[in-house]
Amino acid sequence: MSLRLVMTAMNAAVYAGIGALWTAFPLLIFGVRFWPQVFVPATFSVLFGPWVGGVGAAIGIFLADVIYGHHDALLSLLVGVPSNFVGFFIIGWLPNHDFRPLVRRLLLSLSLIIQPAYALALVYSLYALFGAAALGSSTSYLGFAGLVVVFAVIALFVLRNRWADFEVAASIGLALGTGIIGLGLVAYSAIFGLPLVLGLGTKPLTGAFIYLAAASNYFTEIPFMVILTPPVASACRAAFPSLLGMQRRSQRH
Repeated sequence: MSLRLVMTAMNAAVYAGIGALWTAFPLLIFGVRFWPQVFVPATFSVLFGPWVGGVGAAIGIFLADVIYGHHDALLSLLVGVPSNFVGFFIIGWLPNHDFRPLVRRLLLSLSLIIQPAYALALVYSLYALFGAAALGSSTSYLGFAGLVVVFAVIALFVLRNRWADFEVAASIGLALGTGIIGLGLVAYSAIFGLPLVLGLGTKPLTGAFIYLAAASNYFTEIPFMVILTPPVASACRAAFPSLLGMQRRSQRH
């Protein structure tokens, strides 16, 4: 238990610490920071289980939001914290369960449906909010990134790669997390008003922004998660073989 607490704290510290590097060239994507370091809590979820991954990510995003982010603690507690906890908890929980073949096929189908669904949501929201002129190169890039992930997931299952279950969990967990972000930002803007630093104005956001925030953040984060997490986790296991044993013991509890 004490070791898991230490790993949770380390997860939060590394997650927030790497995020601080991006303050040198801040990039907001529809009010949410460009956040490629999602592979950090994903790696902790893989190595130490859902609670270490989810709680560490929740603490880390809160520290990042308050210290060098939008500085709105309530917004972080209501949106950033639950979205990170749910997303990375799912990423650590799903691969560690031995589901029946039918359930595995359903999870695979769900992870694949997310890709075109979010792509359609992105196109719809861009058109609804900004008109036809908004459907340009940025949409093409995000759509291409999503297709890469789809093909990667299919290939991993066909080849029976041991990371296939993680790829599916990453897609589902990140979709849930970014969905919470989209819903949370719109609801928060209607009740409290958003911080000016987000660049989204002071008026309540429309419902179409839910899809815009969720889909854009999903497509910009999922490539980093599915590409970087497996080699980083594998390197950690090779350097510290006891990590794998600790993960198995935590699953039994």
